[in-house]
This record gives sequence, structure tokens and C-alpha cells, in this order.
Amino acid sequence: MDILLTAFCGTSAEQLLKRTGQEGLFLPNDKVLDARLLTEEISAKKYDYVFSFGQKPNIKDKVYIEEAAQNNGECKKTAFDCERLAALFRAYQMEARISGNAGTSFCNSLYWNGLDFIQKHGLDVKMVFVHIPMRKNITDFEKFGRTVLEVVHFFAAS
Repeated sequence: MDILLTAFCGTSAEQLLKRTGQEGLFLPNDKVLDARLLTEEISAKKYDYVFSFGQKPNIKDKVYIEEAAQNNGECKKTAFDCERLAALFRAYQMEARISGNAGTSFCNSLYWNGLDFIQKHGLDVKMVFVHIPMRKNITDFEKFGRTVLEVVHFFAAS
């Protein structure tokens, strides 16, 4: 399975991917450029899954799995199996919640643009956006990072 991991630069998500040695697409926090970089990457290579990571300030030691993005009153739902991903996180002893609110800024914008591009071009790739806490809200950053990536890779392999 080919997996693309994305993270915004300067966030706990970037730190998580880099600390665990994962390659990924690191996005510069520019809504237009982020969308372009993502869509160019998923156009250039056949991915089975896109796992995009962002940080959510007010959570601690848990993940929020976003099932939809909003734009001008319109909602795009992912075709990704969010329930299965949440169950897998829980099986790995990590609290996971499913959310329908990817935020109001960079995270939501990236998710919207990614889902829109995938749908419009009929691509056979499943995308999900996962919010993780800010680093200061993660009790054991190394363990948290390993768990997140184990779940991602186990999900994609099964």
C-alpha cells in the first residue's frame, strides 16, 4: 500500500513525522500553496491512502479523526473508514474521537481541497485528516508518535 503522510510545518504534526523518521509532504501553511502541493503530489503518484495531520490546541493525548470538510455552507465527507481507524486507535490504547469539524482555517482548507480534487478527478485514493494535540499536550511524545504511525501502517496493510 502506498501512503502519503502530510503535516503542516511548525506544528506538532511536523515534529511527529520527523521524530519518527517518516517521510512526508510538509506543507508551508499557505492555503493556496498547500492545496497545490497536495494535489500535485497525489496526481504524480498513485497513493492508496492520504493521512493528513494537523494540530488541535485544546486536546490532550488523543486524536480527532475528521470525517468532513466545510466550505461556504457545503460539506464534503471522506470515503475513508473513520470508524475503523478510530477503533484501531482505541485498540492501541489511544483515545480517538470522530469529528465533523476540521476547523476553520488551514486544516479544513487542505482537507476540502484534497477531497474535492480526489472526487472531481475520480481518483482511487482515500484521504483522512487527523488532528493531534500540540506537543505540550502530549504526555509522552515518543510513544504517542510511534503509536500513531503504527496505527496508520497497520490500517493501510489490513
